[in-house]
Amino acid sequence: MSEIHTAPSTAKAVPVIDMAPLLQYGDVANLVQEIRTACEQVGFFYVENHGIPAATITAVVDASRRFFEQPLETRMNAVKDEFHRGYLPLGTTQFPGRSPDLKDSFDIGVDLPLDDPDVISGLPLHGPNQWPDLADFRKPAEDYFSAVHGFGLRLLEALALSLRLTPDFFVRHYSKPTILMRLMHYPPQDQAADKNSIGATSHTDFGLATVLYQDPSGGLELKLPDGDWISAPFIADTLVVNLGQLMSRWTNDIYRAAPHRVVNRRSEDRYSIPFFFNPDHHTPVECISSCQSPGRPPRYPPVLAGEYISQLVQTNQDYRPTGATDRRE
Repeated sequence: MSEIHTAPSTAKAVPVIDMAPLLQYGDVANLVQEIRTACEQVGFFYVENHGIPAATITAVVDASRRFFEQPLETRMNAVKDEFHRGYLPLGTTQFPGRSPDLKDSFDIGVDLPLDDPDVISGLPLHGPNQWPDLADFRKPAEDYFSAVHGFGLRLLEALALSLRLTPDFFVRHYSKPTILMRLMHYPPQDQAADKNSIGATSHTDFGLATVLYQDPSGGLELKLPDGDWISAPFIADTLVVNLGQLMSRWTNDIYRAAPHRVVNRRSEDRYSIPFFFNPDHHTPVECISSCQSPGRPPRYPPVLAGEYISQLVQTNQDYRPTGATDRRE
């Protein structure tokens, strides 16, 4: 398998950034500089003192685990709908020309009623959430969604400041964002039906930034600018932040969307919760003026955020699975 080999070295290049000055409205000069350095050099960083209660994280992880421990037939009762909410079985995510990812997931977004104008018009990724018939699932999921949403808005302010922009540069595009929270389950690597499948094949995220909880089992690996792969292991009481393609387009590649992958090398199941912090559908994404110059002209044409993301989602997910089996079937 081209992407499975000896586990890479631990990520010494990925900094841990203390968010307390930002959340407590203190002096953020050092924090902002740390974020800028991380975004330029790695595209990944850990955050500590992020303000999300440990109990909120524990509850949603427990809810996720209980959902994926159900038989496949039960999980399929909440299969992904036309609003891109619900269960995505093993093999659903497959980048073109690659083997399907060895993972299944449950997607949750901003909960919009059926009579919302954007839902009526069929705007991609807009709609109501759907919920499995599982006790103590919805509330922990909504509580965590709300907590990370609140943290993410403050993170956007710090990212704007790191680019020497006004604090609301990104936040103003989050009135009805296409945020997607994904409860993820990765079986052990030896459960792969396709010998070339891994938990998540090498990719960059589509949006602006991702806030990730990962459990202690490890498996997240990222690619440095020099081409080396390093491990980004679990660090207690932290979350991982990584940048996506929209941020690269906004910053003319000054800020890096780092390729990353997941290989669950252990014998137990792995659980994670990426929170894709995507802006409003109609957000124009074009090169920030301070990120271009005569010697560095814009590298990407302007796009609308929602159109860009929904096209990538459709390419990688909106087709029938390739036949990967489920070990709990």
